[in-house]
Amino acid sequence: MKSSILKKFCEFEKKGGVFPLLPAYFIWVGLTVCLLSILGLLLVHFQFENQVGFYKNLFMHFILIGLFIITLSRDKNEDERTLQLRYRAFAFAFVLGTFMLLLMPFAAMILDSINDRTPLEWEQDQSFFFIISSFLFYYLMYFQIFKKQL
Repeated sequence: MKSSILKKFCEFEKKGGVFPLLPAYFIWVGLTVCLLSILGLLLVHFQFENQVGFYKNLFMHFILIGLFIITLSRDKNEDERTLQLRYRAFAFAFVLGTFMLLLMPFAAMILDSINDRTPLEWEQDQSFFFIISSFLFYYLMYFQIFKKQL
């Protein structure tokens, strides 16, 4: 079954089909999800200190979902140039995000050796949230920069 879905997707792409985007008003849905999740994180941090781990992960995933909704939302004036800018921004975000993820451990080791301290456990590995959110932020940043250059 997976192969037939993949086959249909490849045929769709060969015919020049573009990736389906959400309507423009979903930008506001994504922003609302992000803002409510940030407020939820703050509330959990200050009110429910005994169950912080579960709610922190839950709200961080909702932030990622909100950013992803914003990423997949079309512009009010979506055309071929905007689609090219979108693909270009994805490429830039991938390159910059990968470069940053490869460079950060070395920068952290250098800073730790300068300050003569041992790194904490959570500083040694990048979390799922950090990796995905950085890629989504880079994409949104580059897409806005490229649109302003039109």
